[in-house]
Amino acid sequence: MKSRWIQWRESVSPGVKSAVAGDFCPREVNSEDTAARAKEIVSEIKPYFEDADLSFLQWECTVTSRETPIIKCGPNHRCFEPAAAAAKELGVDCVLLANNHTGDYDDGGVEDTLSTFRSLQIATVGAGMDQAEAEKPLLLEKNGLKIAVINAAEHEFGIACGKRPGAAGMNIMRISQEIRSLKKEYDIVLVTLHGGHEHYAFPSPRLKEMCRFFADCGASAVFNCHSHCPMGYEIYNGVPIVYSPGNFYFPPRPTSSAAWFIGYVPKFHFDKEGAFGLEILPYYNYKSRVALMNEEDSGKFFAYMDELCAPIGNDDLLQKYFNAWCVKDGFKGYLGILRAMPEGSDFAGAENIKSWMGVRNVLSCESHHDLLRNCMYLVEQGRTEQAAEAVEEILRFQNPEWVYKEV
Repeated sequence: MKSRWIQWRESVSPGVKSAVAGDFCPREVNSEDTAARAKEIVSEIKPYFEDADLSFLQWECTVTSRETPIIKCGPNHRCFEPAAAAAKELGVDCVLLANNHTGDYDDGGVEDTLSTFRSLQIATVGAGMDQAEAEKPLLLEKNGLKIAVINAAEHEFGIACGKRPGAAGMNIMRISQEIRSLKKEYDIVLVTLHGGHEHYAFPSPRLKEMCRFFADCGASAVFNCHSHCPMGYEIYNGVPIVYSPGNFYFPPRPTSSAAWFIGYVPKFHFDKEGAFGLEILPYYNYKSRVALMNEEDSGKFFAYMDELCAPIGNDDLLQKYFNAWCVKDGFKGYLGILRAMPEGSDFAGAENIKSWMGVRNVLSCESHHDLLRNCMYLVEQGRTEQAAEAVEEILRFQNPEWVYKEV
């Protein structure tokens, strides 16, 4: 296997290597196949996880057989309990559950998901049977180091609130205070997030600002996922920030872009002073398996990653690309949702409630609201045509020509 190693200082003490993988979502249609072929699906990449002292996997679907889908916009993702064997087969220590699908099958679905991983003796973080449990960090000790893991998701659907079960919401004030508090007692604070813009290959200016803010608060590393395509990474004041590793195992459809098929697993290297190194391993996300790239494709992947990383340090270019994405994705989709707002205030019945969910989502989800707001700025300032000039420039990152697709 060919990985990339980045080191910015020497280690000063015994360390901990932590692998963190992106979205795992077999979808219901692949649930039985995932259960039957769990060993085959993860066998190629498993040694990379075995080399880690701690490993984490973003599990992006409810694990339940209940027929209780919540009312929302977007798909309700679930798999059945036997499919969770893939996480056990991979050997992960913990699944990250703060995402926009953990609550897709209501309170009982959250309970079933937590129970499934409890029965597999796999720790969970980022979800709970009430808000307090969902927001509780995972506290660990490994190789003499005390480690705290925070997991939170943007406010789409299924977020825990008060006594209601669900995923931990991405409350910036709460997380920043928690980081500062945990750093007084713990050597390592790993912040894991679920947010950003689907299919967009760069962090928005707001997402970059937020991740850097968490680093300034004392996070040892910041990991984000959700985009279903790889984004770049940076070392910010000695803190590694991964903006998205892409899908880990999320079986593609025939219509999936090339970027859907590729990703990387970051492995953070920590000591008592924080992170000192970052290793990244590229792979293909196929329905048949998570396949390691050969040497030629790995080289192409790292060249592609260099292109994704470059704009992160250039505020003007990052804003230019985000403006282009707003023109490409916002005016047809987001503004169309507002134009289709239901009239009146009849909220009785599932159909009437569902008709409001698109509006609710673009106003309450941080990234959706971010895009909608920026669209309005472009309209107000008469810069939509200027922004559109970069659309083709960003679209090429969705379909790198060298990617081999296997559905």
